[in-house]
Formats: sequence, structure tokens, C-alpha cells
Amino acid sequence: MITIIERHGKNSDEAANYEIEILLDGKRITGFMANPLYECPEDASLERDMSFAYKAIDFFKLGYEAGLKKEVVEYKEEPERF
Repeated sequence: MITIIERHGKNSDEAANYEIEILLDGKRITGFMANPLYECPEDASLERDMSFAYKAIDFFKLGYEAGLKKEVVEYKEEPERF
């Protein structure tokens, strides 16, 4: 079974955070976390500040393979965990 956990909320500085964690049979296989860009957000780049965007293809492949195998997928949302 695949479990997708979405977490979002604000940290102690009132800054928004977002996290995805994907588990396969209870074991973490992938995920990512996005945090606010405090310093020079206009200069943000995929390599430095938004590298989580490169994980998208991993998620697409995982979803495709899960569909082929008719894998059970559970979705959970855990707001304001940070």
C-alpha cells in the first residue's frame, strides 16, 4: 500500500511550509519539503532553492507504476504540523 501524507502549516516565525511524504508499506520512499524564500526570492533557482521541483518526475513514475499494479493508495492530510 502506498500512503501519501501532505503536511502544511506555519512554523514559529509564521512562515508557511509544505511537505509531501510518500510511504510504501510503511517505509519512506520519497518526498519533498518547500519552505519560504526569505533571502532574494527574485533570484531563486531550481538548483539552489526549488530543487524539489525535480522530484515531480519521480512522483509521476510512482503513480503510473501504482496504477499498473492496481496498488492501494491512501491519502492523509496533516495540517499545521510545523
